[in-house]
Amino acid sequence: MKPHIVTVALVLLLSGCGSKPDEGTIILYGRENNSGTYMYFKEHVLDKEDFAPNVQTLPGTAAVINAVSKDPRSIGYGGIGYVKGVRTVPVSKDGRSPAVEPTQQNVVNGAYPISRNLYFYTVHEPKGAVRQFIAWVLSDEGQQVCEKVGYYPLPVERRGQVKPAEAQAENKTITVKGSDTMVILGQRWAERYMTKTPGTVVQVTGGGSGTGIAALINGATDICESSRPLDPKERAQIKTRFGKAPVEIAVAMDGVAVFVRESNPLTSIALPELKALYTGRVKSWRELGSTAK
Repeated sequence: MKPHIVTVALVLLLSGCGSKPDEGTIILYGRENNSGTYMYFKEHVLDKEDFAPNVQTLPGTAAVINAVSKDPRSIGYGGIGYVKGVRTVPVSKDGRSPAVEPTQQNVVNGAYPISRNLYFYTVHEPKGAVRQFIAWVLSDEGQQVCEKVGYYPLPVERRGQVKPAEAQAENKTITVKGSDTMVILGQRWAERYMTKTPGTVVQVTGGGSGTGIAALINGATDICESSRPLDPKERAQIKTRFGKAPVEIAVAMDGVAVFVRESNPLTSIALPELKALYTGRVKSWRELGSTAK
């Protein structure tokens, strides 16, 4: 992207915003610190630096989307499955390489620079009804639900080796807690599965990946949904309490999308620019336009 083209476009955007001195400021929206998406973004975009204090944190990507859709000065980030009513911005790794859209193909082949897996975690190898449910989620039918929700199915060769139990599992209530990014996906899986297996109840609640991980550590859920991998401390806590390492099962793929209002003229952004924005080193559209590649 050529600097002078972006600068002119952003100045045109600002010219319609009014005359107050601070109206060139970029309004940043993000996720709360209990979110797996927050932690993923901090690690993979900010290189583990702290978010700037002016980042407005909201409970869930849907809330971030809603805020950005109403504010032409804003930028937000979140799971691709929630992107409705805003426009995704192509992302480049370093400003010299091409900017890439978070399409299914680009996420699956790794061309999109902030692609990730979405996970189920259990404290033991899943058995019985829990095993049956996870095996169905990884089946072709279960993976089709990902596409309907807006996330991306795992390629067959990347699906975990969780096969249905040979014997019919007992009916029971399965608890699934965690990621707000995944909560709608989890609920759709549960709804579809319960129509296929009368007598089994799958209860899905959100609250953030951190909430699900805490529930897993405390033995308060059968399955934790998480939009980030467990960290070493969390893995150690589970092993100490239960005597075994947690079981990690990738169940879908996601591109962490960067989004703006439909009318915003920003055509692409590089990871270093995102880092500069969210750590507070760049604060205005004019600054961003002058550093765009």
